[in-house]
Amino acid sequence: MPPKNTRGRRGASKGGKAAKKDEKAESKPLEMTLADKLAEDGIIATCAMNARGVHENFKDINVLDFSITYFGKVLMESCDISLNYGRRYGLIGRNGSGKSTFMNVLGARGIPIPDSIDIYHLKHEIEPSDMTALEAVISVDEERLKIQSEVDELSEKMLDEGLPDEQAETITNRLTDLYERLDEMDADSAEMRARSILRGLTFTDQMMQKKTREFSGGWRMRIALARALFIQPTLLLLDEPTNHLDMEAVVWLEDYLSKWKKILLMISHSQEFMNGVCTNVIDLTRRKLEYYTGNYDTYIIRSYLPILHVQNYKKNQNVSSTHMSVQEFLEFHSYLLVNQPYHLVYSIAFCEYFSS
Repeated sequence: MPPKNTRGRRGASKGGKAAKKDEKAESKPLEMTLADKLAEDGIIATCAMNARGVHENFKDINVLDFSITYFGKVLMESCDISLNYGRRYGLIGRNGSGKSTFMNVLGARGIPIPDSIDIYHLKHEIEPSDMTALEAVISVDEERLKIQSEVDELSEKMLDEGLPDEQAETITNRLTDLYERLDEMDADSAEMRARSILRGLTFTDQMMQKKTREFSGGWRMRIALARALFIQPTLLLLDEPTNHLDMEAVVWLEDYLSKWKKILLMISHSQEFMNGVCTNVIDLTRRKLEYYTGNYDTYIIRSYLPILHVQNYKKNQNVSSTHMSVQEFLEFHSYLLVNQPYHLVYSIAFCEYFSS
């Protein structure tokens, strides 16, 4: 199945039996509300519930005391989730640590996420059909198509000369709102944007007119990626987006994602790609989420290399204490310049390490 764009739902109207039923459902534990979406895959997710609820217009995702089990195995335990608007996160961790499962929970809205945040989780290639590659990309924007259909319908009604003034005013106001939303979505340039994205993923104009069933699985995965980029969701979830891409497409995608202005969470085996895209790194280790500001190289500097170099230096210099004198630090800095001349910034990380 092609990935679906998951939009937040508005709360039910107040009053009556329907409202009472909704209130009862909201009072159930989180794992009960997730059963229909995730339990089939053996995933149970829980978290602390905010007594004030989640404001529907918030653009950030903040969840406390989050845990995941997969067929009874604990993958994440008492973690805090913090995904901020305008940040691009690289999710790392050893194989089997639960990275993809965590993404599945986010994609299924398995945690309290503001209604204003729409989510697109790219997991599979698009299914083969008679739709062209270009049509497949444009058609993913269900909201735009729905709005455009309503605009056409209302515009036709406005042509009725016998339309009452009051109804005409109502329709006019609705059309104004719809046109404003289309402007926000840049609907007039939809085809141009779709072509630009496909071209960046190395589709020629001729290939854009080919039916998706005529493409191999790798190329259909590129079409699925183009759909994810085209829809511009508030939260974009990508798992190994550079798979099936040639170097030209990888370079283009790195540049494109480096300008992503919303929330991006991705898993990638390419350190170079993460360096070019990510503003933050999240390390899933020992069933916890550890957050680092900066790209992958910064993460390495701040998490591993200082400790490894300290251990190596102490072993070579017979230094037993974790505290260095000024002279020892200067000698240590000289040691770094000789052994790692291209990483002068290490000294900053070591200052932080010894001052902590």
